[in-house]
Amino acid sequence: MLKIILAETELEPVPAKMRGDRSLRKAFEKKDTVILDSNFHHTAMRGLKDSYRRGRPDIAHVCLLNALDSPLNHKGGMEFYIHTRNDQVIEMAPDWRVPRSYNRFIGLMEKLFETRNIEHDGKTLLKMTDCGLEELIERVSVGCDVKLMHYEGDSYEPSDESVVIIGGFPHGDFNNSLDYPRYSIYSEEIMAWSVLNHVIYTL
Repeated sequence: MLKIILAETELEPVPAKMRGDRSLRKAFEKKDTVILDSNFHHTAMRGLKDSYRRGRPDIAHVCLLNALDSPLNHKGGMEFYIHTRNDQVIEMAPDWRVPRSYNRFIGLMEKLFETRNIEHDGKTLLKMTDCGLEELIERVSVGCDVKLMHYEGDSYEPSDESVVIIGGFPHGDFNNSLDYPRYSIYSEEIMAWSVLNHVIYTL
């Protein structure tokens, strides 16, 4: 079983201190939770800590589309976890159909952050829990090798029964200090979905 953790993913609601910004007032007139998106909220994000890497829910969306629609997942050979920058973990049913529309995906994530659980016909499709990255790795890695994907690492070789950690952020390095063997598919930083696809399809 290949277990993939999209770690420190930049998927979060708009922080409380930004809610009063003029550019966001209209959005909060219609709903209580708004997902932070740098494409639309870049002006309000000025002065926000780590603003250069935050507000990128599109990374999670693209990675989910690629991962859950892969032959490996359809054959039951993969588990996928999203860990967010605020130490929340999203688990999902392997047969969950990710919304193709980005706007529908964002709407679903806003609902998930409010309810922490998405069900359909009595089945749980998405579940959110509070969990640190190290705690998540320890929980899912029993009997598995742990591999941290990093551009400064040894050449990656696929293996079953492994946990692969991929950064869910656009720039920089992990904020968590992760002491695991590092592996690379390229000598420069590349986007998470490129690393994800390589990891899945080489296996």
